[in-house]
Amino acid sequence: MKLNFQSITNSRAAVGLTLWIGKTLPLGAAYRLADWFAKKIARRDNSITRAVRSNQWVARGENSTPVELDQAVREVLCHAGRCFVDLYHNLTNPAGLKALFPLTESIRALIAHSQFDTPGAFIVAPHTSAFDLVLLTLAYHGMNGKVLTYGNPTGGYKLQNDLRAATGLEITPVRGHETEIEVIEYMRSGGIVLTAIDRPIRNKTHTLTFFGRPSPLPAGHIRMALAAEVPVIVVAPQFIPDGTYHLRMSEPIYIQPHADPAEALRLHAEAVLKVIEGYIRQTPDQWLMYYPVWPDVFLNGAE
Repeated sequence: MKLNFQSITNSRAAVGLTLWIGKTLPLGAAYRLADWFAKKIARRDNSITRAVRSNQWVARGENSTPVELDQAVREVLCHAGRCFVDLYHNLTNPAGLKALFPLTESIRALIAHSQFDTPGAFIVAPHTSAFDLVLLTLAYHGMNGKVLTYGNPTGGYKLQNDLRAATGLEITPVRGHETEIEVIEYMRSGGIVLTAIDRPIRNKTHTLTFFGRPSPLPAGHIRMALAAEVPVIVVAPQFIPDGTYHLRMSEPIYIQPHADPAEALRLHAEAVLKVIEGYIRQTPDQWLMYYPVWPDVFLNGAE
């Protein structure tokens, strides 16, 4: 029987072990262990390394050599290891998290926006850098919000959601039309909704153009923002050389009605993805997406 490496690394046991390492080991030792483990994974042929390899090939312009792609996979997984250590080492230390993610005026404005005294907004992001660290730190700074997550979280995903909820963030698994109605009403009342939008949807028939290629990415955030009459704001965490994390943030994108609802979804969803493309191109080694965003590339090989 062939083991599913993706399922193993996303299991509750694997996430729990990573959490224990981050909390227990001295910071330097935790960094070294995470780096060693990331490089060990990067040398193997498994579902994660194949997905990262194909995603990096497209994001880097489809002209990387095999050696360059090997290096790209190592960089992505090593960066992920550092992000995990920074998060789990400071999970119960709000001061440590705040030091890693200092506030800027734009972030202060975002937190103020979440206090239900202004129109709501739909905040979307790619899985870049320390996504959960930034999310938790925003919550510790007093940000209110509803976080949309994978519809049926199990194992490690459920544990991650439990950690997010411990900060006071409202975690909402997406489970169809009822969830959409709840989210729309929440934003109409002034609430902010947050979710990542770069994970492909299995068996999705309609695709969106992303980095010039069709991909089965979600567009529900556009539908909900239009119904609630709120803007979409794109954010993207980024690690910077001084050892801290930064949040790149777009101007509000207002969703305009269109005679053809399906075309409206596509046009606005692809406009949002264009912003995300720019953020990923700035630091492709920090794009921590472990699922094949372009299944045709993943299945046929990226070289």
